[in-house]
Amino acid sequence: MLVTSLCFVAFVFIVFHSLGYRINRSASLPLLVYQIAPLVQGQEIQRGEHVIIDLSMLCNPVILLGAERGYVNLREPMLKQIGAISGDTVVLADGFLFVTGEAEEKIKMIIASHDASGRELFAWPTPLTLKDGQYWLISDPEKGFDSRYFGPIDRSAFTHRARPVF
Repeated sequence: MLVTSLCFVAFVFIVFHSLGYRINRSASLPLLVYQIAPLVQGQEIQRGEHVIIDLSMLCNPVILLGAERGYVNLREPMLKQIGAISGDTVVLADGFLFVTGEAEEKIKMIIASHDASGRELFAWPTPLTLKDGQYWLISDPEKGFDSRYFGPIDRSAFTHRARPVF
């Protein structure tokens, strides 16, 4: 009975995965099912959308440090939400991310000074106006390893769009 149940779960997982659905296992975004669709070059990305990033395409020293510390796995794609887009100016201050551009937003963004193991963390210097093709990634206010620490990410590292389903 146990073997049958495990086989059934494995079968459902394989079918689910092959149809373009993923379950977010990261603590930095809600535990939801996401429908995944490849991003076509030139496709616009909006604030609030979720994207999948191929970390192996990046040479960001803070992300490499995050991999050494176990925050991310460079062989696994990262799922994050877009907080600011090219042309926006971002400011981290008073526990918030302030985004100014075509739309103005104020997003709760706690900046931790140390990680759970007591190692020092540093916020990315702001104010910063995002250049063409740059995006600011956000995640859960307390648990996320995102642009508040590693800065803007270039559009070329985005591989898929992820839409929360349930």
